[in-house]
Amino acid sequence: MTIHAGSAATSNASSSTSDPVTVLDPQAPAGPGSTLTVTVVICVYTDRRWPQIVKAVRSVLTQNVPAAQVVVVVDHNPALMARVRATFPELTVVANSGPRGLSAARNTGTGRATGDIVAFLDDDAEAEPDWLARLLPHYRDERVLAVGGHAAPAWEEERPLWLPPEFDWVVGCSFTGLPTQVAPVRNVIGCNMSFRRSVLDRTTGFDPALGRVGRTPVGCEETELCIRVRQLEPDAVVLYDPAARVRHRVTVDRGTWRYFRQRCFSEGRSKAVVARLVGSDAGLATERTYTRRTLPAGVRRGLRQVRDGDRAGLLRSGAIVAGLLVTAAGYLTARARRASHAVGEQAPRRRPGPPPVRVLAVELSEGVPDVPDTGGPDGSRYGATQALVRLHGQPLGLVDVTLPAGGLTAPALTAAIRARLSAAIDAHLRQDGLPTLDRLDPGPPGETGGPGPAGVAELAAAAATGSCPSRRPAVQYAPFVSVVVPTCGGTPLFASTLDSLSALEYPHYEIVVVDNAPHPTDTARILISRSADDPRFRYTREPRPGVAHARNRGLAEARGAFVAFADDDLLLDRGWLRALVDGFTDDDVAGVTGQVLARELDTPSQIWLEQYGGYGKGCQQRRFNRAGSTTVEVGGAHRVEPRRSLHPYLPGSYGSGANMAFRTDVLRRLGGFDPRLRSGEDIDVLLRTVLAGHTLAYEPGAMVWHTHRRELRALRRTMYQYGVGLGAVLTKCIASDPTTRRDLLRRLPRGLAYALWPGSAKNGGKQKGYPASLTALELCGLVLGPAYYAAAAARSGRSRA
Repeated sequence: MTIHAGSAATSNASSSTSDPVTVLDPQAPAGPGSTLTVTVVICVYTDRRWPQIVKAVRSVLTQNVPAAQVVVVVDHNPALMARVRATFPELTVVANSGPRGLSAARNTGTGRATGDIVAFLDDDAEAEPDWLARLLPHYRDERVLAVGGHAAPAWEEERPLWLPPEFDWVVGCSFTGLPTQVAPVRNVIGCNMSFRRSVLDRTTGFDPALGRVGRTPVGCEETELCIRVRQLEPDAVVLYDPAARVRHRVTVDRGTWRYFRQRCFSEGRSKAVVARLVGSDAGLATERTYTRRTLPAGVRRGLRQVRDGDRAGLLRSGAIVAGLLVTAAGYLTARARRASHAVGEQAPRRRPGPPPVRVLAVELSEGVPDVPDTGGPDGSRYGATQALVRLHGQPLGLVDVTLPAGGLTAPALTAAIRARLSAAIDAHLRQDGLPTLDRLDPGPPGETGGPGPAGVAELAAAAATGSCPSRRPAVQYAPFVSVVVPTCGGTPLFASTLDSLSALEYPHYEIVVVDNAPHPTDTARILISRSADDPRFRYTREPRPGVAHARNRGLAEARGAFVAFADDDLLLDRGWLRALVDGFTDDDVAGVTGQVLARELDTPSQIWLEQYGGYGKGCQQRRFNRAGSTTVEVGGAHRVEPRRSLHPYLPGSYGSGANMAFRTDVLRRLGGFDPRLRSGEDIDVLLRTVLAGHTLAYEPGAMVWHTHRRELRALRRTMYQYGVGLGAVLTKCIASDPTTRRDLLRRLPRGLAYALWPGSAKNGGKQKGYPASLTALELCGLVLGPAYYAAAAARSGRSRA
């Protein structure tokens, strides 16, 4: 009969081809090939799966068509092998003779097989009684070299509502997009497949450079083998029979977002290896069709389900897009590393990241120092320096300079500062009533500034006499301020943060530390000890997890007219609180954010975070309101109107939640922080402030220093959380206000260009070598943000009910 291929598919699951193939009807009378015998191979590796192993073996032993031989291959676990032999003495039980991993174990089983057909069943799957009876008749056609069947998920608990059926391959099962009747496919699924033994012998079986090792969620070894078989024998047929069914157990841990992301990323890496081994045309042809047809159809179906009242449809649509992005990120990462070995074997040597950057602060009135290149992490040399340049305490800008061998001399750094910041220096001097400098001298106070009318000594004198306006408070009175510090008690810099808080140059404030740890920590003891000597410290607990709940607790406890928020891993400038209060010069200013600077740039991850944009927003004052934004620059103010930008829907440009303050009564009227937004609660409250008609101010003089995460894994998590937070915030805007929804949708093309175009203001700082996976993870989080928000909103509604 003639069988047409079904829909395209991907991953380890069966993948359909596109050409009709005539094969024999498996229900036809037996022919010369009806005497074929079969060996079933089950590969095992851990005692933790013992109950499932027993079920898998018994499902094979009770087949309607019995197997001539059952081989159990134990992957480098002598104790497990002894247990299997004692329990099933009638089976052929052997140890994996190759390297650790599923591919080598399957090859070992093939080597011990005696049947004409070798069928493979996973150790956590159970075959239906007619499994072999469905697979074997297809081999009456000599062109059929492999036959696979359907793998139905057997969930340990309920199926997650967010998991789209198009991605059931993530949990090792068949998925939407596969043929619904017998059809030729590109490859079979690993937990339910069979091959002619002669084919496995001719092709040397599965490639050990692919396949799962232990619990590492990777695969594609059967994909690569089926493609290789078709390349060696172009007339060969690989069939999929949905009636040949197994039940594949899916444990609770596989129904999590974490596993979903890991599995998709690993799948992308494996696909890159397959494409390298067999060519991208053969290796990715089905995936392209799957991406163009199956996934868009799944997204549309999820959105229709939302319209019909199934809110989880939005989660499933978001998961489809996120899964595609994460898989693509894994593929691109592997391609960039020229991966050609197994995921799980020793990875190719990584390209070195950017060299460490020495971070320093330069106060011009105190002179400019030499910058040595020694003393880097692990004895390395610094390749560059990032200098925060201040004059009379006021930040003028950041100057990045490459360090030559031996370091940078003070005159060389001075020349670089003068070249980059001359306009800002001169503007500050004019504001002080001082003449501008013809030349900036690097020497210490007391030395002359050369031929210019003013030098370092004059700069120091202006600061000492108080003639510098930046040293005089903009607000002459000192209103009482509550500083809220949420903490989980595990931050190594917590004590340093408290020290810098107690040393602020501001007369009237309290420090409210909110303990948000799930279990008792030393936070209470530390605060009790400090409050005995310094009554400004107060301690309170918030049992509900999440920084939004902790900040809301601090807001409720605050006694000040203004409430400021600082993270528990910061070092604060002594003038931080004064600068924040000075930002409330106008009555319409409801909130003020400050500058967050890198305390160190010793690792590639820390440098990449700064290239991404960091937490600081520059050294120019800004004002934001519903009508637009204003940046105070040398020579005047620059105004940006909303119609020419994405304003006000770029809340990340307003500042960072690690360094912000509000009028207490205004923040309470706004409802505080929304705990449904995960990592987006700070940008949400800043955006709501602007949308409510208030003004936000950015004061660069309110400076704190943050120790960025040193590890790449932590940075990946941060980028993903940033995306989730922004996606959740925008979803909230769309869902809560029709006017905002229309405004956002009109700006969608501009927003996509901002997010994706490499030369946009968002991406322009990313230099060569910036990991593409970080961008992909952020975009993945952005796509998943609506799903997270919908789930959190549903939980919040249930808890209120």
